[in-house]
Amino acid sequence: MAWYIILLIVSAGLFLLTTIISLFFGDMDIEANTDMDVGSGFMISDVISFKGLIHFTIGFSLTLTLMNEFSLLSVSVGVITGIIFVLVLYYLYKIVFEKLHQSIKYTNVINDLEAEVYYWDSKSKKGEVFITLEGRPVTITLESPDDVNFEKGQKIKVSGTRHSVQPTGYIV
Repeated sequence: MAWYIILLIVSAGLFLLTTIISLFFGDMDIEANTDMDVGSGFMISDVISFKGLIHFTIGFSLTLTLMNEFSLLSVSVGVITGIIFVLVLYYLYKIVFEKLHQSIKYTNVINDLEAEVYYWDSKSKKGEVFITLEGRPVTITLESPDDVNFEKGQKIKVSGTRHSVQPTGYIV
């Protein structure tokens, strides 16, 4: 078996492994420490990375495997193909990353949102409410400077932050 076929198998295996790790455990990329900005949001350190090396190796070894030879022509075409793989996959990752982060807009300020009282302790003037943030229900601490008595399931308006809110009104 030729060495470039083994290189293709190993690099494709590493690509699958890093993809699975990224999907299930977050981004675990090993980056080179270069901070050369080329402009328009393109960073050399984003291309010269462990993933970039894997993409280049896949393109290079795939070309040699398909041409089934090791010559000056096949190496030249392999290098060009490897560079194209790196750039195409870089822009593909960038587009997917931007699309994922556009759908989630984190806000720390909560202004007059409807909440449902989950728990309330009149003595400590603290409790918890259910509120929908970024499309998902979360529980946030409710604190009130006033002597009020909320019932479980009562709908109220709240304002504050992601960590603590205060009542601003009642919903009838």
